[in-house]
Amino acid sequence: MKVGVVACTYNGEAYLAEQLSTFLTQSRMPDEIVISDDASTDGSWELIQAFASKARARKIRVTAVRQPDRLGYVGNFSRALEMATTDIVFLCDQDDAWHPDKVATMAAAFEADPALIFLHSDARLVDASGTDIGHGLFEALEVSEDERSGVRDGDAFTVYLRRNLATGAASAFRRSLLDVALPLPAAWIHDAWLAVLAAGTGRIAIIDDPLIDYRQHGGNQIGVARRTRGQRFADMFRARNETLRKDAARLEVLIVRFEEVGIKGPFVATTRAMRDHLTARVRIGGQPLWRRISGVGREWLTGRYGRFGTGARSAIRDLLRIG
Repeated sequence: MKVGVVACTYNGEAYLAEQLSTFLTQSRMPDEIVISDDASTDGSWELIQAFASKARARKIRVTAVRQPDRLGYVGNFSRALEMATTDIVFLCDQDDAWHPDKVATMAAAFEADPALIFLHSDARLVDASGTDIGHGLFEALEVSEDERSGVRDGDAFTVYLRRNLATGAASAFRRSLLDVALPLPAAWIHDAWLAVLAAGTGRIAIIDDPLIDYRQHGGNQIGVARRTRGQRFADMFRARNETLRKDAARLEVLIVRFEEVGIKGPFVATTRAMRDHLTARVRIGGQPLWRRISGVGREWLTGRYGRFGTGARSAIRDLLRIG
């Protein structure tokens, strides 16, 4: 089984050299590394070229391309994934650090389970200098035992449709997934798109051990931080209609992709049900506060607050939020 890495960069010279160096300290070396630079204007490309020479000297196949014009985060990953050729593909950001046994640990899981299509791990959260923040990625994401059980017990699709638990930098998947996932749609973040499609076409698993240091700094394209009590309280009143509209539109994109690749049955029905739930919540948010009670009540009776949201907490948000 061949394993490869797909890394995307953009003006990442501050941390890029450290990230790239951890590819070469793996207990199981990758067979292929694909790096796509999104028209960086700093020294990223020079670092990539220097690294490519070192990796090729270790008999690793390296494909390094520099985009002439910016494609954006999702576009760059889509272009890079098209160049991946190995059986297992590892996603990589430009500012983290892989633990030495990451490739070996995840590759062994795929080799042991032919049905496994997507795998992701916890991560140690560190600050800009690499100092441990004191809690892990799954803790910051508040991954619940119910969600873990859903993944283990065969209901992963509903879990990942509700919200993405997989961080790209801590994920790997079988290349066969790209047959249905490419091209990546602009409306979706690449890791969320890959995870939900994996849940609809095969098995997903979670590794509870941290296999990377996930760096949190001011320049993160996508970061994560543990919420405070104050943030939780303020969240009850935050306007949500625009977010809900975008989420419903994203689900429509997923339904179209399902139709294009011939996926039918319960996954499509579940996606449509969640889209309808979000659309109903948009209507509720457009009403005066005093008129929302009946709308929330009707939606509560469908059971969709519990199936696609956080149950009573989501319903209360719809009663309290400003828009």
